[in-house]
Amino acid sequence: MAIEVRPATGRRGRRLFVDIPFRLFRADPNWVPPLRFSVHDRISPKNPANEHQVTRLWIAYRDGVAVGRIGACVDSFFNQYQGVSWGWVGFFEAPDDPAVVEALFDVAWRWLKLQGATTAVGPASFTTNDDTGLLVEGFEDPPTFLSTWNPPYYEHLWVDNGWQPAMDLWGWKLVQGGVNLDAKQARTLERLKERASVTIRNMRMKDFDEEVSRLFEVYNAAWSKNWGFAPMPEAEIKHLAKSMKQLIDPGITMVVEKPDGEPVGVAIVLPDVNQVMRKLPSGRLLPFGWFHLLRGVKKVTRVRYFALGIKPQHQSLALGPLIYHYGLELWTTRPQYVEVEASWILATNDKMNKAIERLGGVRSKVWRLYQRPL
Repeated sequence: MAIEVRPATGRRGRRLFVDIPFRLFRADPNWVPPLRFSVHDRISPKNPANEHQVTRLWIAYRDGVAVGRIGACVDSFFNQYQGVSWGWVGFFEAPDDPAVVEALFDVAWRWLKLQGATTAVGPASFTTNDDTGLLVEGFEDPPTFLSTWNPPYYEHLWVDNGWQPAMDLWGWKLVQGGVNLDAKQARTLERLKERASVTIRNMRMKDFDEEVSRLFEVYNAAWSKNWGFAPMPEAEIKHLAKSMKQLIDPGITMVVEKPDGEPVGVAIVLPDVNQVMRKLPSGRLLPFGWFHLLRGVKKVTRVRYFALGIKPQHQSLALGPLIYHYGLELWTTRPQYVEVEASWILATNDKMNKAIERLGGVRSKVWRLYQRPL
C-alpha cells in the first residue's frame, strides 16, 4: 500500500492535522481528547511563538487516507539561548506501522537539516515550554492536564528509528492522607520558614496581569540554567495566561514573597481539567462544551503542580519543600482535591525529587525526551 507524506497547509490542512489523534485513539479508554481550539492555536500562523520559530506540519496518507502526522520546528531564540543547533520534532501521532513512522521521521529530519539544525530533539510540540516528552512509564495512571499521553508502542517506534534517550522527566503522585510528617520533619520545615523570612500567599485574580508577570518572572529566572529550557517571552506568557484564566483556581497557585514584596518562588498549580475533557470526546467547546467544561472544573478531584520555581539566589533556602508542604496543607480548605501530581521534574533534579519523596510522594510516571544527530 502506497504511503505519501504531504505538508499540512492552510486551514483545511490544519483541521485534518488536528483531527488525526481523534481518528487513531477515539476508542482508546486511556486517551483524553485535547481541546481542538488549543491545538489550532498552537499551530496557527498567528501564534506569538512564530516570531522566533519556523515550523512545518505534515500528514501521512496510505492510499489517500490520512493515517499519521508529525511537526518540526527550529526555534532561533532557544538555540541562541542554549548555544545549540537543535530542531524539534513533535505533534507525532501514528499507528504501530514502521513504514508510516519511517516516512514521517524522514521528512521531518530532512527539513530540519535544511534549516541548519544538527540535532533533532523530541517529542516536543514544539519546545519544552509546550507539550513535552514520550510517556514510557505510568500508563495505568490517567494523564493530567497539559501532560502528554501516548500508547506504549510509541517507545519502540522512536527507538527503532535511531532516537537515543536525552533526558527523563518524572511525575510524582501524592494522595490525601498519604502525607505524614514526623515531628523532626515538622520542626525542620518550621526552621526553614523562619530562616527564609518569607510569606506564602495565593494568587490574586483581581491583579491578574501583574500576578502573571510575577509568576513568570520567577519561573524564567528559576529555570534559566536547566536542561532544555529557554525563557518564555512576554507576548507568549500573556497569550498562555489569557487562554487559561477561566480554568485557574487561585486558591492553589502560590507566590513566595520576601518582606519587601519581592517574589522569590512560585508554584503554578492547575486543576486537572482532563477529568472533564473525558466527557467531551469531540474536543470541541461549541455549542455546549464551554458549559460542561466550566461547570465540571468545580468537581475536579486532582490537581497538577505545573511549574515550581525559586529564584537562583534564593535556592539555598530550601523553599521547595516549604512550597510543597504549604500546598498540601490546602487539603484542609480544598478537601475536594484528593490527589496531586507534580510533573514534569527533571530526573537529574535530585534536590526536588528527594524533597517530594520525603513528603510521601510516589513516582508514578516517566516521560522521555530523545535526540538524534542529523
